[in-house]
Amino acid sequence: MRTKLIACVAISGSLLLPTDLFAHGGQYRGPGDVVPPGGGGGGGQSGNPGGPTTPGPGGPTTPTPGGPTTPGPQTPTGPTGGGSRAGPTTGGPRGVQLGDDLNQWQFWWEFNKDPYLNLKARVRAGSTTTGSDDFLMGRGLKSEASDTLAPSERDLKGLVIPALKKVLDDPASNRDIVSSCMIALAKIGKDPTILALFKKHLSDSDQEQRESAALSMGIAAMQEGVDDLLDMAKDTSNGRKISGRRNGVDFRTRSFACYGLGLIAHRSRDLAIKRKIWDSMHEILSSKTRVRRDVQIAAVNTVRLLNLDATQEGGKELRDETVKFLLEFIGNDKVFEQIRAHGYQAIAKLMGRNDTKSTIKNRFLKTLKTKRQRHWIYQSAVLALGEMATPEDTAACKAIQDYLEKGKNQQAKHFCAVALGQIGGPQNKNFLRTRLIKSRTKTLEKPWLAIGLAIMDFKAREADKSREVDSTARDIYEQFRGTKSPIFAAGLAVALGIMQDKDSGDVLLDRMMKYKNQDEAGGYVAVALGLMGFQEAKEDINTLVEKASRRPTLLTQCSIALGLLGDKEIGLKLITRMKEQNTVAVFSALAQALGFIGDRRVLPGLVDQLSNKKLQPLSRAFSAVALGLVGDKEELPWNSKISVDLNYRANVETLTGNGGTGILDIL
Repeated sequence: MRTKLIACVAISGSLLLPTDLFAHGGQYRGPGDVVPPGGGGGGGQSGNPGGPTTPGPGGPTTPTPGGPTTPGPQTPTGPTGGGSRAGPTTGGPRGVQLGDDLNQWQFWWEFNKDPYLNLKARVRAGSTTTGSDDFLMGRGLKSEASDTLAPSERDLKGLVIPALKKVLDDPASNRDIVSSCMIALAKIGKDPTILALFKKHLSDSDQEQRESAALSMGIAAMQEGVDDLLDMAKDTSNGRKISGRRNGVDFRTRSFACYGLGLIAHRSRDLAIKRKIWDSMHEILSSKTRVRRDVQIAAVNTVRLLNLDATQEGGKELRDETVKFLLEFIGNDKVFEQIRAHGYQAIAKLMGRNDTKSTIKNRFLKTLKTKRQRHWIYQSAVLALGEMATPEDTAACKAIQDYLEKGKNQQAKHFCAVALGQIGGPQNKNFLRTRLIKSRTKTLEKPWLAIGLAIMDFKAREADKSREVDSTARDIYEQFRGTKSPIFAAGLAVALGIMQDKDSGDVLLDRMMKYKNQDEAGGYVAVALGLMGFQEAKEDINTLVEKASRRPTLLTQCSIALGLLGDKEIGLKLITRMKEQNTVAVFSALAQALGFIGDRRVLPGLVDQLSNKKLQPLSRAFSAVALGLVGDKEELPWNSKISVDLNYRANVETLTGNGGTGILDIL
């Protein structure tokens, strides 16, 4: 299931209210009124973007918190390759009306927030449970694990996995429940028998279940599934047989198979597996056959996920081979710029800051200075330099600073602030600070500048845990106090939260209560208070949670804030609240919050709800989503490996959007 609350979309001054939910458990990756359009479908072989040839259902949508979302284009001219989605969709005019909103800081934050929140690690750090918790937990959990909020092997293998497998194998389970159970089992792992369950759904007549099965094999990092995924990704005769598609594997399943392969490669230490996957992606990207843009972008991002170790025997050679190809690929003007844009991020991820001769960085600098590039290219070049340059690369730093001041593309200018923060160094810090405090600097830009400074401070604190709060926090604080716009003030607050500036806590707390009726701004300020560890905010945030029964955005953000503040009871409160709810929108928010917090004591209640056939199917599906989140084998969400540092503006529907049907929309 790709269940996602469709948030308000501003259309010609009227609001389209939240109505529908889609599968997998959706994420909030942007503001609540608009989402960045992608380039959607079409082939990828010419400079003409074309239009989607077989678009997915629905159109651009935005979600509520939990994770990001930026949909692809809306062109309701036909179904996707495998059958239509479950549930109703929301329509609307082609494209998005409020372009300025696409440049707001919230989009970047929702795609990149996971390393900064690191929520599970914070919640479970030093956590202990008392004897009374055993009573609250009910059946299934043994006291031997009661010294931690993290689920034990016994919890997962004895309670959660059997329940998910039973429901998955139940013929009465609908598509939402089935796909949610597959994703949940994949995230938990620990059971090699689930591969057979996933393979069974690769040939399902339902599109959603086919792509969920392919992706699940990747999330579970099942190397035994590589050959099947390769065949589907390349649309071979065997791939068509595996997927039950005589006329060709549909583009969505091909894309999801690519991402699944990338996830397997990322976790594997086996260079032969990485080589095998690279060879197939090279074949897809070199093909003369016109293919859907989604497949090519998925293939590029699969290469980005290879996670090559240059110190490993053969690792440097494979890295150099992939980078050489990608450099040729991004220079091929026969490939549409939207696809090429992802090549910059792939090169940056593979190289890191190891371009010691600056050959690649100099090429990206030249790109940044070249006129008449498409906006995606400027955006990606800036982001790539942020990952590759060092403070000593004065030419790179100067070029990014110049583009921020004089560049034409607004989003690329905002990405410059992020890039300078990632590069670090006193010169870049002084540049960001000076621009932040200038009275002529646009209000829209200031949260980006503050976030750039916060990123710089975050990286410095990672290297030195005893580091004092940076002096630039005072400048951000003064800007926060003087900012009247709630959402821009919230962006400045998040920057202060990342910097752990507790001295600003009292003022942020007052502002949170002032914004208590503005779910988005109030929720972000609550998260900021959680990030900085301002314990005095617990009581007021708990009060907001109690009153947010019908406000899923605020409910989720405040629950995350309480988790960050070490509130060990928020999970139990949420599971109690969930049992009292019958509204799917709120139920989904509760399930997501429970999953993010990751408290093992909620597992029995979630299993009960998953197994209760009297509940709505979507409610049961969200219980599966939460179980997968709580039991996840990884500290950070699986798709953060893709979303972090991604140029989300070069979007297609299989990445994010179109009713919550992309891989980044899946919890």
